[in-house]
Amino acid sequence: MSDLKKQNPYIRLFFVLGLFALSIGDAFNVLFVKEMAEGFVSPDKLELYTSIPITAMSAMMILGVISANIIVQKSGNIIPFFRISAIVTALGMLLRGVAFHYYIMLIGFMAVGFGYGCFYIGIRFYAYLFDDEKERMETLASISGGSFAGQCMGTVLGGIMAGQMPYRVVYLISVAILVIPLLLLNKIEIKKQLKIGSLRHSFKVFKNKRADIYLLFMVLPLFACTIFTSYTVPLEADRFGFSSTVISALLLGSYLISAYAGPFMTRLVVSNMSALKATFVYCIGAAFLIAVYSLGKTFPLLVLVVLMLGLMDAFGPSVMTEAYTDAGYEGDYGDGEALIIYILFTRLGMTIAPGLILAFGTTLALSGVVIIGMVLFLISGTILNMVVQGKEK
Repeated sequence: MSDLKKQNPYIRLFFVLGLFALSIGDAFNVLFVKEMAEGFVSPDKLELYTSIPITAMSAMMILGVISANIIVQKSGNIIPFFRISAIVTALGMLLRGVAFHYYIMLIGFMAVGFGYGCFYIGIRFYAYLFDDEKERMETLASISGGSFAGQCMGTVLGGIMAGQMPYRVVYLISVAILVIPLLLLNKIEIKKQLKIGSLRHSFKVFKNKRADIYLLFMVLPLFACTIFTSYTVPLEADRFGFSSTVISALLLGSYLISAYAGPFMTRLVVSNMSALKATFVYCIGAAFLIAVYSLGKTFPLLVLVVLMLGLMDAFGPSVMTEAYTDAGYEGDYGDGEALIIYILFTRLGMTIAPGLILAFGTTLALSGVVIIGMVLFLISGTILNMVVQGKEK
């Protein structure tokens, strides 16, 4: 066993605890923001100020992903990068916990968003330390699985704790939890340097028109829909009179369905259609389910939609990534650079979602942008094929 592979259990534990702390407020983040905004602005501006911290957090995820390259290159090693990720996240959670003003709370959400972006890309960075492709994939699966476990535990236990104590105290508990992975990093030694291209090199992906229209018209709208679970569901459940404990159980159900049905659903879908066709199924399914709830708006319907979205997520993200890598991109960049741009667009989609809901006054807007995106993708793809064929002649 290589020296690097011996570190896998420790790195996995680092991400389990890190994602646990990051996800501790998933069931009530938006409720805490709304509570803070109620004492800060007039009722007619409440929705706007409730959406701002969630939007800012998603935007800072993008900055975290972008900055990750710079931090790793400057530090020369991945361990300092992990340390910075955990420290920034802990500071953000601390600011949430002690915030006496809306803007202090906003800064806290932004710091956590930056840390989340670093953690998210950090999983991929660590996997890319392995030269052997099989070891890389095994490591990625192991660390991603640990992160998912941490996310589930954080969501559920955070929701349960929020039912027994103030939201602020739960955030402060997450700060204490983050001390453990920080101390764990002192026992991890990784000598190998991570070789990654500059962010400017990743931007070469945009020279590929097929990749561009896929990112713009498929990835961006679909990932705007993912905010439905983390943003809309807690607000709606609270409106129906249910506690954060119920919200966390509902989110956990969605996560578990996604995880356990993932292998079966992915094999079923991929064996019967291409990744691009499966992406269309995923987009149509997500748009339809959100539209159903937007028009129905009952709690049983909310439960059904959230669980069904979990089933769609069992195969959706994987086929979307596969369709992206199959988009025929070509140029002097590799999968790593292409993946960074893909991740940036997923976070960008999450950033614009609250604004869309606010602008149109309904979550039906999320379904609308997905349908419009698919139509534009088909039109743009057809035009692009005609241009390519014309040049070949």
